[in-house]
Amino acid sequence: MPYSNNTYSGFLEESPETMYMGFAGGKKTTNPFLDWYRSNYGSTHDAYLSQLGNQALTGQAPILSFLDYLNQNNPMKGWGLLSPSQRGERTATRSLWNL
Repeated sequence: MPYSNNTYSGFLEESPETMYMGFAGGKKTTNPFLDWYRSNYGSTHDAYLSQLGNQALTGQAPILSFLDYLNQNNPMKGWGLLSPSQRGERTATRSLWNL
């Protein structure tokens, strides 16, 4: 979801939560997905700040924008790595009853 050329990217940089939620916005999503996605904002933003700190500590200008970070590290890819039960999906079970 490359949004780098967006006219409103300045607004989005000043409101990182809005930017983060925008990556999931407008999609027909399940409640378990939104719950999981919202709960990962803190760790995603912390990882971004860690990269900025690493840039500064290594003598580079900390210029990575949160938007660029999200484009490089799609925050939704982790959902696909979860098992169906971790995503709150019911899986078919084999009946143990012999009828």
